[in-house]
Amino acid sequence: MNAKCPHCQVGLEPEPGFYQGAMYVGYALTVAVTAMVFIIVFLLDITSMWTPAVWVIATMVLLIPVNYRYSRVLYLYMFGGLKYNPTIL
Repeated sequence: MNAKCPHCQVGLEPEPGFYQGAMYVGYALTVAVTAMVFIIVFLLDITSMWTPAVWVIATMVLLIPVNYRYSRVLYLYMFGGLKYNPTIL
């Protein structure tokens, strides 16, 4: 993540340790994605016990970078005082 926004130059690192709370947001995203993948695999009516586990683990490993970035961005929007303004672009 950039230290400053390339368009408006606002600081994206408010204070040391600010993004520790993003771990909780990342956990919520992980639980939501895991539940969705498990439900989708369950609806496919697969009788094997390991297939849903493999799909969930593979999906979560592939989404680690996405989860990391979006958890920080969501935390910054929730508690950092930033608002999305499309006119700045």
